[in-house]
Amino acid sequence: MNVNETASWSFASMLLHWNRKHNQACYVPSISQTVNERQYRYGNNVILETGTDFQLFLVQMAAGNIYYDPGIKMENASIKPKIKKRSQFRIKSQNLPSLYKVNEVLDIRGL
Repeated sequence: MNVNETASWSFASMLLHWNRKHNQACYVPSISQTVNERQYRYGNNVILETGTDFQLFLVQMAAGNIYYDPGIKMENASIKPKIKKRSQFRIKSQNLPSLYKVNEVLDIRGL
């Protein structure tokens, strides 16, 4: 059986990156629609998440709730295009609370 490695990271670098980048996060839910062009609408609630742990990430990955989304980012398209890898791990918004110890929905109209 041949296995093609798509991507790899050392466990230590994933652990440090996850805890540093995601320990305090703010998610802004949106709804998108396409009429003539893609449009986004944002509500008045934001989701504040704090207290992550890489073990929570691993549990969700093992459950199949986190997936790898390979992507690219192009800069200077009209002059001299430069392509950068911009791959990310993704999770459905309904599973976000499982990645954090504290979850808070904040209505920003009252600020």
